[in-house]
Amino acid sequence: MRKQTGDVELIQVFAPDDAALWTGAEAASSEPFNASTGQPLSYRRFALASAVALLAAIVGVIALGDDENSNSAASTTTLAVPTTLRSLLDPTPNASPTTHYLIDDPSLTPYSADIVTPPADGEQVQVWTNGLPVGPIVIIALHPHSFESYGIVGASRDLVDGIEIVRPTAQPDTAISEFAVDDNWSVAVRATRLEDSEVAQIVHSIQVVDGELADGSAVMDALGLGRTFEAESLDDLIFGRVESSVRYLTADGEVATLRSATGISANRLAGVRYLAIDAQMFFYDSMYGRLADTGDIIVVWEEEGRLLSFVAPGELDEVIRLRGAVRAATEQEWSSMLYGLRPDYTLGDFETLATGFTTSGEFWAAGPQIAERAGRTEFLWWWTVPGRRNVTDSTATSTGVGSRPQVDTLVVPGGMFVFVTQPGEGGTVTVRTATGVELTAELAQPFAESEVFMAVVRVEEPGLVTVAINGLEVAV
Repeated sequence: MRKQTGDVELIQVFAPDDAALWTGAEAASSEPFNASTGQPLSYRRFALASAVALLAAIVGVIALGDDENSNSAASTTTLAVPTTLRSLLDPTPNASPTTHYLIDDPSLTPYSADIVTPPADGEQVQVWTNGLPVGPIVIIALHPHSFESYGIVGASRDLVDGIEIVRPTAQPDTAISEFAVDDNWSVAVRATRLEDSEVAQIVHSIQVVDGELADGSAVMDALGLGRTFEAESLDDLIFGRVESSVRYLTADGEVATLRSATGISANRLAGVRYLAIDAQMFFYDSMYGRLADTGDIIVVWEEEGRLLSFVAPGELDEVIRLRGAVRAATEQEWSSMLYGLRPDYTLGDFETLATGFTTSGEFWAAGPQIAERAGRTEFLWWWTVPGRRNVTDSTATSTGVGSRPQVDTLVVPGGMFVFVTQPGEGGTVTVRTATGVELTAELAQPFAESEVFMAVVRVEEPGLVTVAINGLEVAV
């Protein structure tokens, strides 16, 4: 279904629901504990390394380099190519609905495979641009629930016109704001190359009417932006309508993911061009770039009517080489991948490093949890979700943990957790806020099997923070 509005053509798509990297019920003994009630917290874990990490590509959409083929559009016009609103839902002509793919290369270890189910009804995403992939770009995502429990790693937060705005430290051109519209709906806004005051203006203008985002063209027109894409998820614009995926472990124990999807290649290439970093064509139907949240390389192409995507860490030449090892799986091979593999991921002990109460009187707690994947020890940071009593979220620590003094910041609604680690020795952590407030904590060794010392400090003051261990400043 296509809808023409002035110079803007919309083609609707529906997003895939990417499965988690691992499955299985969690033992009660591995759940973080609520120190205020003596009851276990319900623990909702998620894997940022999966394609769900595209939410995070959402989180960090960065302006792309321009090229000779860019279309220069007026403030209310957008791309000349078709964009979003339904065509990716329909299978690509001549695409076999039973075709699945694998990577035939000995350097990768098969890890897991999934049949991807459609997403729940009610989500809606709009992407507004000035017709050029160099930005600015505004992404508005509507969710059918009243609370968005976000945790944004490596970021700082500010309050502007009553709106909480988060900026990733590594992506200062990106601003993020998430909020509840009413008892039924919440909205996430991602914007690049706009001032905080402009982002706040957009947030104040957002309304939901009968489960749909209301027309926001008046504010966007004033900013020189037109609606370029509309979909149920940004995943559709990057991957197409995903039907199956397989994951592999690299030699370093990191996850690489291959997806098979339906859709129209030209629409997806247009989406990737706007929503990945440094996106470039290398064949007429192929493109590569980097995901903003992880820095992983993404390669997209079409093969026998299927839209394929390969996301992996490492160097571009190696990722493109592995892309050449992709082939269609036989029915027996796919069944073996789907039913024969079991993700080797085990959650271990957790510890509570810090507890307290917010200025509004809400209890909070945070700490680390140890995990193991394919024989490698990993750490997670967990924290209580603001506004959701007895619920925790978690994320993987940065790669520097255990090898050098390391600071991980994590912004949540109403505050920020500062997680600090140092291998081999303890000491005192001092966190100084932008307003001059100093908070201190002692490094502790939470796990006997690991010589990493850790501490957590919660900060409510907005702005950047500085961190010192035993008086020596550590990069944030």
